[in-house]
Amino acid sequence: MAPEIEISINITKQYQNDAVISKSPQRLSKLNHWLTIISMFLAFHTVYLTGISAAAEREFPDWDQGVYAEINRRHGEKAAQRMIDVIQLIKVHLNDPVETQLEAVNEYLNQLTWIADSELWKQPDYWATPFETITTFGGDCEDIAIGKYLVLRLMGIPDDHLGFAHVITSKKEHHMVLLYKASDKEPALVLDNQVPDIKTAPERPDLLAVYVFRNDGTTFIIKNEGNAKRSVKAKIENKRLEKWLTAKERSRKNAASYVPFNGGRPLAPTWVTESKK
Repeated sequence: MAPEIEISINITKQYQNDAVISKSPQRLSKLNHWLTIISMFLAFHTVYLTGISAAAEREFPDWDQGVYAEINRRHGEKAAQRMIDVIQLIKVHLNDPVETQLEAVNEYLNQLTWIADSELWKQPDYWATPFETITTFGGDCEDIAIGKYLVLRLMGIPDDHLGFAHVITSKKEHHMVLLYKASDKEPALVLDNQVPDIKTAPERPDLLAVYVFRNDGTTFIIKNEGNAKRSVKAKIENKRLEKWLTAKERSRKNAASYVPFNGGRPLAPTWVTESKK
């Protein structure tokens, strides 16, 4: 028992005994005053310690070595090592401030080699799963943005703080970036594989926004007002984005195929699986 709690309980017992001996209104008033203070102290003490304990309990579950052995068998030794590196990145930054997590993930995945879908996947527009992107360590803007999304989710970033933006660059190229938005009062942060630094949306006047979508299908059609000022022209709930849904389904099936090599346990931690949609 913590010393503060033990002392508080002793004080409480003492005043309870005093109350039995003397029932005077003044004594009872003083007793109630001290009991209120003690109760407030105990409540604060309990909440504070519980908060620290809960924060300290978040830990990324270790994968069995069988998972990496299977990745090695399917994709090669380099692919297995890249996956080990990504999991280590997650563990190192799991409880870091959000800004540090964003910077770490953006820097790491921006090292991916840009490869056109037609060359890598023999398709004109293929949205790779994060597993595919990491094992090949290559992809285009959609693949890299999706990879950043998943790694940040594994680090505990809330799903509704992340979104994907389809934009047109100053070179008139269609492009995708990942957005992080902590609240409606703060500007979105742009994680772009073509730009090393994370900048706010108002700091990216070179991007003409077309639409933004979230994991759950919520889609925002964007109106560009000039000078990097943008507003939501329309909001569509539960829009079916076939490429996104297909990529998620392939990702689920791929992750499930590794469960037998992980002692029957899912690869993703509970804070991801409990919020999947």
